[in-house]
Amino acid sequence: MSHINRSYTNKLFILMAVMAILISSLACSIDFGGNSSADELALQQTAIALQQTQTALENAAQSQEQITEEPAPQVEEPTDQPDAIYEGISFSFDPNIAQGVNSVTVPGQNMGEDYMPGETYPTNFEFTFNNYAIADHFHTPKIIVYPVNEYRAISSTASDRIDALQLALLNRPGGGPISNLPFLPMWPAAQMFSAQVGYFDFQNGSGIRYLTMYGQAIYPVDNQNLIYTFQGLTDDGRFYIAAILPVIHPELPNDGSVLMEDDYMAFEANWDNYINETINWLNAQDPESFFPSLSLLDAMMASFKVDR
Repeated sequence: MSHINRSYTNKLFILMAVMAILISSLACSIDFGGNSSADELALQQTAIALQQTQTALENAAQSQEQITEEPAPQVEEPTDQPDAIYEGISFSFDPNIAQGVNSVTVPGQNMGEDYMPGETYPTNFEFTFNNYAIADHFHTPKIIVYPVNEYRAISSTASDRIDALQLALLNRPGGGPISNLPFLPMWPAAQMFSAQVGYFDFQNGSGIRYLTMYGQAIYPVDNQNLIYTFQGLTDDGRFYIAAILPVIHPELPNDGSVLMEDDYMAFEANWDNYINETINWLNAQDPESFFPSLSLLDAMMASFKVDR
């Protein structure tokens, strides 16, 4: 359930409670001893209040229906004991994703303004995988949990990205070319696009997931570079979850360089058409057609709980 739905449910509960109180007041206010004029006045006042409350309920429901957002992925609720528990952080994953997990605490470092922003980070918790589903990929599959306040204190760039995620979880932007959706860690490359954008909750927070590639120049979408990422914040705003998980699709080239080896200039000139067509194609694919399936990766991220 999204934060929007949570908020609406809370409002609906409050309004229903008000109606119950009004009905109780009606019963208590009627004088069965014969003071008919006072009884009629109480009835009229209560009926008006009930009508106003009903109107408020209808308006709240109408407002909820008018909210437009990316449809949330269907994520299964975790039912078993978590597969990974480390430093108050827990999650589960399907064996089709990986056979095991390694958990470490990464010491922080503050390199100052003379270094690339990605060289500065607080002490964080990192999870890598044993026998991940994809063995040959540019990116190492990992999930990182950052403490927000500590990161903000040493990096203004990271602070801006945390703010961007908070804003995205409210506004729910979609994907597309020239994408700039929230992302940590900080890499010396640009986000080339985003596709399959979705929003969902984990056990004590919420986040955004999407497919993307990073690069220092335009490059075809391929199975060597495509990643699934989840970027989330705990409800208390204290921890940031960043997942970088390789995914492949059987209809994508394994090595995108074959699409431009004959004429890079022609590929570059056609980039806008190519990337728009590719994004539309990616969005049209069944989440189960990727490997690992997006549904399994979503379920893993939804199982996260940060209890620190």
